Amino acid sequence: MRLVFTNADPDTFDEYRGRFVRRVLDHGREQDLRVPRRALEELLDFKYGGLNEGGDGLLARWHVADVAALMLHWLPNRGGRPPLQAADVRAALDAWLRFLDDRGLLDERSDSPEELLAVAASLADPYREAIANPAEHRVGAYLHRLMDDLGYDVDDPEQVAEFEDRVADGEIPVDEELLAAVAEGEAVGLKPLVAGPGRAGYTWQAPRLLSDSEMDAAIEAAPTIARLRAQAPDELPKDSAEAWGVAFAAVGDAVAETMDLDEDSFVDAFGLDPDEFAVAILTSLFIEDTALPVSLLVETVAVLGEWIDLGGALPDAEQARFTTAVGLVLGELEKLGAVEREEPDADADPLDEPVYRLTPLGTTEAFGELSYEGYLIREFDELMAEDAEVLLERAAAGKTFGETDLDAWISARGAGTAMRELVAVARRTDDCTHRAAVRAVTAEHAPAARPAYEELRDDPGFGTQARSWLFDAGFLKESDLQSGDLPWVMLDSIAALARMDLLGSEQWEEMPVRAGGASLFDMALSLRHPETRFLLTWFGDNHPDPKVRKEARTTLHRFTSDATRRS
Repeated sequence: MRLVFTNADPDTFDEYRGRFVRRVLDHGREQDLRVPRRALEELLDFKYGGLNEGGDGLLARWHVADVAALMLHWLPNRGGRPPLQAADVRAALDAWLRFLDDRGLLDERSDSPEELLAVAASLADPYREAIANPAEHRVGAYLHRLMDDLGYDVDDPEQVAEFEDRVADGEIPVDEELLAAVAEGEAVGLKPLVAGPGRAGYTWQAPRLLSDSEMDAAIEAAPTIARLRAQAPDELPKDSAEAWGVAFAAVGDAVAETMDLDEDSFVDAFGLDPDEFAVAILTSLFIEDTALPVSLLVETVAVLGEWIDLGGALPDAEQARFTTAVGLVLGELEKLGAVEREEPDADADPLDEPVYRLTPLGTTEAFGELSYEGYLIREFDELMAEDAEVLLERAAAGKTFGETDLDAWISARGAGTAMRELVAVARRTDDCTHRAAVRAVTAEHAPAARPAYEELRDDPGFGTQARSWLFDAGFLKESDLQSGDLPWVMLDSIAALARMDLLGSEQWEEMPVRAGGASLFDMALSLRHPETRFLLTWFGDNHPDPKVRKEARTTLHRFTSDATRRS
């Protein structure tokens, strides 16, 4: 059973939500437990989370803050359906926690079920008020976040009263038009404190941040800071971090001035104000965690400025304007020590562009900017303390840092311990991409992984995979295999490639639809492979040969009919 969904696509969320709902309803009937179906569906949707709000994609890990985010932000903002009763929310949470706990799956990092259910009960009245008065609730959440950003303690009644008085007196300006839009749900304003972290912190790189002393040294070594210290020592704060902040804040305005634009005309030209434009380039390099050419950064900031949709293209005049602005910002960031430029190799294509990547200083500063914007990003040391499934999920996403982090995690744990934990995930999960990742990484540590697989050679649910892996690693003879072992793993590997969108024309040519006279589709049916429906649907929609597509669809019809008869 898969329990981590940090990189999954919406179709995968839907598929697994259905699986979990059925399992929890069955478990509830066995335990004579009331399980409100829609509340359970909403609870799972919350834990899958969005990029920057809701749950973190870790379905078995629950904290008090998750319950608050569910009841005070996620559910009150889910329009279009009648609101859930507070009692149903609590009952669904109880059913889900019991389901996990009874199967030994509840994450040990979680708060206790008793604490979680007590919080759900204590939030029943605030939840009802939020549902009954959505506009008032949204404005309250906005002002709550504004208080926190201004340094007020939101739990101190005296400080709350002081904040309210200063707002009433006009000492703290509040944009009434924005507040009205927030009340109507037409603008988000500031991200509410109880919105939940979302999945971004597990899908982006886990940075190794500089220490304070390392930061100070890197800042003072930056050409711009060194020049300003020498030319005008009184113009920069003595504190290195403050000095860098002052210098970085000046980048946007300097670029606008170079382009002969004031702030309003800059916004008209790029859809972002000068400061936002500079920050967008810094944070985009962090999010991608790879060296990028100017052309890709141009596309990123053009999307953020709403000039084009993702994957769109700018007209020539706008392309030139954006390219100039991005190039100017990168030049300033390079002098601030935040980025470094890498020229194409001597034998590269003449059209290849130089690429830019963050320095350790730039990574730390970008992390700070994203954190300020409300993203909760896991740092490297936190990731190294994570469970195997979290690391597998990142590695299965195909990003280089995911594979690098998994290697570091294995090294930190020791190969023997790490291999056992990875094989345990492969044995439990119902996700073929996780199984494929485990097969690949354990093959790189075959001697250490061998004992874990040997112990599972005759396991009813995992023996096929264990025997196939041992055979591929050279530890078993072909006579030790059972008839369906290798075909089962082959089908599983194909499904994983398809789910990761890695089946292209080259793979089609290397992958015969028939093996030894048997069709892959018939093989999937006879072996009752768990990915049969997905494989038949995928081949029926995507294979370049119309005959193969037709065969896949015909086999899918047979499979569906057989499944209906069995049920």
